[in-house]
Amino acid sequence: MSATAATDSHGQSAQESAAENALAARILLLVAAVLVLAVVIVAVFGLPALGMLGLLGTAIVWAALLAITLGN
Repeated sequence: MSATAATDSHGQSAQESAAENALAARILLLVAAVLVLAVVIVAVFGLPALGMLGLLGTAIVWAALLAITLGN
């Protein structure tokens, strides 16, 4: 970043803010897609599918916490 580049009140350039906004939009779209998929699965297969999704979510969170622990 050059000394003449415009920055906002937090010291970020407009380009950095746009990139972060694009990343946030992609993450929100992914979360929305997963939520819609879960609703469709429960609608098709019923409440047992909701239990399976809960077990899958538990395993994913457990793996994420394990990865964080191993990183320390």
